[in-house]
Amino acid sequence: MKEFVYEPEAVIETERLLLRPLEKSDALPLFHCISHDREVLKYYLAPYIEKEEDASADSIAESCRRQKLYCFAVVKKDTGEFIGMLNQCSSPNIYFRNAELGYAYGRKYWNCGYATEALKAAIQFMFRHGIHKVTCCHITENAASGRVMQKAGMLYEGIRPAEMYYRGRYWDTANYYLLNPEDE
Repeated sequence: MKEFVYEPEAVIETERLLLRPLEKSDALPLFHCISHDREVLKYYLAPYIEKEEDASADSIAESCRRQKLYCFAVVKKDTGEFIGMLNQCSSPNIYFRNAELGYAYGRKYWNCGYATEALKAAIQFMFRHGIHKVTCCHITENAASGRVMQKAGMLYEGIRPAEMYYRGRYWDTANYYLLNPEDE
């Protein structure tokens, strides 16, 4: 069984995108795409940030590095434009070789296929780096996120009732997974 490998400077390239480590300089694009848009944050577990001067990518990036979790800025290859982020939400251990992935994209990049393209690439990346099972979940009301997971080839696992406490209430989550075919 392959060990999980963490490469803090890893970059994933797709046809249209680069997934590169989140950097300090991503603070303002992150603010404008995600942190300052209540519609984007409706189902993404991050606080709303009111002012540009409060924007930061440092704490997210540093926390991920400390925990050896991947946190990618998703940028368009042709322009270098920041369009969102994709991050590893959980660490594998000696018993569970699983990793959960999460993502958020600026509203103007929805329905362009970017989220699916990035998720597919990230899943394959995780498999090459020793992960046996990649999981994702979404709040059940966020059906668009479920479609991204399905289009990325993930399999529906089921509903977990009251799985997540967010914005003052419990939410059901729909859960998806994909197994590393090399482990079968």
